[in-house]
Amino acid sequence: MKLGLTSLKEGFLIFSWALYDLANQFFALNIVSLYFVQWLTLEKKVPDVFYGISFGVSTVFIALLAPILGAISDATGRRKPPLVFLTLLSIVFTMFLGVKESIFLNLVFFAIANFGCSTATVFYNALMVNIAPRNRLGLISGLGKACSYAGAILALYFMKPVVLEKGYQATFLPTGILFLIFSLPCLMFVKDSATLDKRGWLWFFKKDKIIEIFAALRKTAFNVSAFPGLLDFLKAEFFGLCAVNAVVLFMSVYARKAFGLDEAGVIRLIGFSTLFAIAGSLLSGFLSDYLGHRRCLAAVFILWIICFAAGAFAKNQTLYLVIGALVGITLGGTWVVSRSLAIDLVPSGRIGEVFGLFNLVGYVSAIVGAIFWGLITLLLNRFGELGYRIALFSLVAFMIPGLSYLLRIPVKEKGF
Repeated sequence: MKLGLTSLKEGFLIFSWALYDLANQFFALNIVSLYFVQWLTLEKKVPDVFYGISFGVSTVFIALLAPILGAISDATGRRKPPLVFLTLLSIVFTMFLGVKESIFLNLVFFAIANFGCSTATVFYNALMVNIAPRNRLGLISGLGKACSYAGAILALYFMKPVVLEKGYQATFLPTGILFLIFSLPCLMFVKDSATLDKRGWLWFFKKDKIIEIFAALRKTAFNVSAFPGLLDFLKAEFFGLCAVNAVVLFMSVYARKAFGLDEAGVIRLIGFSTLFAIAGSLLSGFLSDYLGHRRCLAAVFILWIICFAAGAFAKNQTLYLVIGALVGITLGGTWVVSRSLAIDLVPSGRIGEVFGLFNLVGYVSAIVGAIFWGLITLLLNRFGELGYRIALFSLVAFMIPGLSYLLRIPVKEKGF
């Protein structure tokens, strides 16, 4: 397979799969990072910590269920049905946002939509092994994330006139519609593998089977001899994603509070950053296949430390753009190389389990990161802009132990 494309059919399937990364970016950017959080914190004057709690509660359920669902998907070979159900769940509750005035009810709707979108990625990521050979995992993963950030640009500029003319709330319904439209190719055309367990999903939802699944997950995570480097990978991802998830959740608020940008300025900065995220996704995917996934992920962690330090001390417009570009490149590389390294550490038959564990770690770290950020900004609220800058710089404390665990993973890939 040359560059992952040997036939029109394979190319079409890869493109259809990658479009899902574009589709869920409408939710990730418009709802999680931009307009819903700003609607709450800036328009409704809700403290950051309540959004962090809502995100954290939904993430608790994701963290509990994702490993079980991933393991069942390995056992049954069925990844499409839960992907379709969870995607539609997220879309429907995204459309419900802002319909009622109750802040509590909107936080509940957000938690459900976030649960659906985030849990669906377990099955979406696992489907990559059906369309990508192992020697091109980085490239195909990079294509998916490039589409994701292209989706971010579309989301920004589709919604820009809406938010500037009608406000944050007006963006929620069209976000759900766009999520649906761009997810359809993957939901319709990317198939499960030919080998399916006829017992189906419900057969596994029994007490004894759930216990067996947890035992198998524990064995997978802690069996250092069978899967060398996997446990250190999960530890590294936990610490690294605590910081990354906090940035993704609150980057628009930070740009307003610390950089002093208006709404149009935030959109321009994020759009500019996203262009570099596309380049970072493609470049990191190519380089990680050549140099090794672990080496490239270590470089990504180091770049994050530079981003946090620079963002905390930057004081002029030119530096904001430089930092935005660097954050974009680094964010693009984070998910591309992490996804590729996760697949590289285990055989194909354990992919669902590993993505369940990977997502478990990611979601627990998202809870920690969101609540950490919320508490730090709440405690430092009286310092205004300085409090936000201190909060950003404090994220370096997560990246250092993450990098130390990452460097313990054995290097098996080619490179220097």
